[in-house]
Amino acid sequence: MKDYRLTIITENQKSLEKANMLGSLICNTLNTRETFEATKYDKFENSYKIEFSGQIKNLENSISESIELTDRIVNSWSVEFKRKENEIALLFTKTEFSNFRKQEFNVIVWANFEMD
Repeated sequence: MKDYRLTIITENQKSLEKANMLGSLICNTLNTRETFEATKYDKFENSYKIEFSGQIKNLENSISESIELTDRIVNSWSVEFKRKENEIALLFTKTEFSNFRKQEFNVIVWANFEMD
């Protein structure tokens, strides 16, 4: 198994309760244990940073599993291939072409997925 970190920045969320509700929904969507922390993100008004941790179970398919997990939330993601480690890092920035898998996810403006 390999650990991963997923960091999400939101917009238009006026309370920690809403950020925590989004965090729980994402955990449910990823079928992972509820391991996340939501904190106020002062760079933008009404924004929160939600940090998740989890594990990729199958190391042989870690790249495809990473893509499949993040695609459950939103697409399109930019990909950085780390050849030596046989890993990827994924970066999402909200645009007019973003495709959110659930309506509740449309508050996500930025996200980063990396292996630890």
